[in-house]
Amino acid sequence: MYIHVVKPGESIYSIARQYGVSWQKIVSDNELQNPDQLVAGQTIVILEGSRQHVVQRGESLYLIAMEYQVRVSDILRANPQITNPSNLSVGQTITIPPRTIKFGPIQVNGYAFPNINRETLRKTLPYLTYLSIFSYQVNADGSLDDIDDTELIQAARSARVAPLMIITNIGEDGGFDSDLVSTILNNETLQDTLLNNVIRIMQQKNYYGLGIDFEYIYPRDREQYNNFLRKVVSRLRPLGFTVTTALAPKTSATQQGQLYEAHDYPVHGALADHVILMT
Repeated sequence: MYIHVVKPGESIYSIARQYGVSWQKIVSDNELQNPDQLVAGQTIVILEGSRQHVVQRGESLYLIAMEYQVRVSDILRANPQITNPSNLSVGQTITIPPRTIKFGPIQVNGYAFPNINRETLRKTLPYLTYLSIFSYQVNADGSLDDIDDTELIQAARSARVAPLMIITNIGEDGGFDSDLVSTILNNETLQDTLLNNVIRIMQQKNYYGLGIDFEYIYPRDREQYNNFLRKVVSRLRPLGFTVTTALAPKTSATQQGQLYEAHDYPVHGALADHVILMT
């Protein structure tokens, strides 16, 4: 795969000639709405080595996969438009992905708002391990603002992707609220109320795990946050839930700034099942 940066004067046709692929394939892979109106600096994905196969009478995905020595699952990932793998149409064009060398397994997380475009979600789910649904906002009394996430959870489960419930300290103004999270971290009763609500929702809605995205925590609350994570893990792990935390990207352990100082990398690494570095 190549990432091509459009230069002044380039067109979709000249780029296609440069890489030896069809311009129609580039348009399809990048979902370009106006392929004749490229902008200098725009990035375009070029999927290297893909081939096109026109379905013949009597062919199935299994037979096509055997012909090209690739897996059926790989063909389906390369062709998210195929909604019924057992009902191919004669003359239908499908993309045959290149045979690639796999160096090892990876786990991929993607964030999504409840109002995500459903077509985008459908095309992305085959590539994900986790779908982090953003977000349940924590209130000062330990309650959570509900979100309409049922459809996303069901879609993730159907695609064998693990849905994660994300909780945040986003306040009424839409920003991360330091006072709000400080109130929770310094009150054991509120923490218990919050976790009771989290567990209830996760069990009712069939979540796989919890993701905690607490940002701009006061540096003085660093150890309180660590203790809160210890409590979260002790409550959730026996119930079979995973725990993930979001961490600010530090360049050193002593990096200054409210976004960074309360995030204790060694403690998060020891306690959480996974950590996600913010970008």
